[in-house]
Amino acid sequence: PVIVEIPHFAALRGNERELVILRSETGDNWKEHFCEFTEDELNEILNGMDEVLDSPEELEKKRICRIITRDFPQYFAVVSRVKQDNNLIGPEGGILSSNVVPQVQAVFPEGALTKRIRVGLQAQPVHYELVKKILGNKASFSPIVTLEPRRRKFHKPITMTIPVPKASSEAMLNGYGGDTPTLRLLCSITGGTTPAQWEDITGTTPLTFVNECVSFTTNVSARFWLIDCRQIQESVTFASQVYREIICVPYMAKFVVFAKSHDPIEARLRCFCMTDDKVDKTLEQQENFAEVARSRDVEVLEGKPIYVDCFGNLVPLIKSGQHHIFSFYAFKENRLPLFVKVRDTTQEPCGRLSFMKEPKSNRGLVQQAICNLNITLPVYCKV
Repeated sequence: PVIVEIPHFAALRGNERELVILRSETGDNWKEHFCEFTEDELNEILNGMDEVLDSPEELEKKRICRIITRDFPQYFAVVSRVKQDNNLIGPEGGILSSNVVPQVQAVFPEGALTKRIRVGLQAQPVHYELVKKILGNKASFSPIVTLEPRRRKFHKPITMTIPVPKASSEAMLNGYGGDTPTLRLLCSITGGTTPAQWEDITGTTPLTFVNECVSFTTNVSARFWLIDCRQIQESVTFASQVYREIICVPYMAKFVVFAKSHDPIEARLRCFCMTDDKVDKTLEQQENFAEVARSRDVEVLEGKPIYVDCFGNLVPLIKSGQHHIFSFYAFKENRLPLFVKVRDTTQEPCGRLSFMKEPKSNRGLVQQAICNLNITLPVYCKV
């Protein structure tokens, strides 16, 4: 076998997400890369090397993905996804449990499958703060549970178990028991990378309550999600709103700020949010901009807007009510030009740039910044 090491920019959020290696000969059809190898074979490669290889823990810290392969396809791709627990299950049946949310499990009775296949189970936690931001207190959610491969029909129904949303577990303790009209079971049978299309299947699927969990049977592999909301006719709408937010892929990126003073009290800034090492290859270097700040790696979401505000002795030159805003796309040059003015010329020309997920509100709510950077403007030189 051969060892290939590739740097990556995925935010894995502890054990919520994982890296998966895909291979392709054409760039159109991709399949997961598996390579069987023994410890002896691996040691044989390592002993023939002059340097010591990093441990898996070291690779994780450095964000490096190690591929072990016996042959080279035309392409390898390193992709992040929601963590998936896999098991080979055959006609004899078996149980598949989630390591991310231990209460989530799928039980296959004998005869549900006619041949041995690799079955995957994903449980994606839905964070309370995100739901509150989108819906307030209108709904609460269980993790999203996905059984892979999707759209597979079983010969006998399998049993899925999912923990109830937090608010429902309190309701159950208050004596709702098996009849919880506000608790809805949603299902999506879309396959591949197509976004989920949720439908409410509560009316056709009997739910059983055990130890703050809900169990039900299904003949088909799909995505399942529990929502607790009083406006049950809105359950699919609420779920779709939350789902749109939680499928944004998280990356590790850094913010870099360049500045050029074109006047004793005014300067041009260029802000970047970048995943790779293109900092040194930017146009700004040729235009005599100076790098005035660089952040550590921080988590940002693909396709989401980033709002920039200025504090201290620097004022952004912008019309009232407008915002400095740019969106983050991985491996693209995400650039935002802005002009700033020195507020008090008797003080140092320095201030703080805040990068935020939301625009600054007039209600005085304190927002958690993605990143704060202190900057000092370069000295103005008359050319």
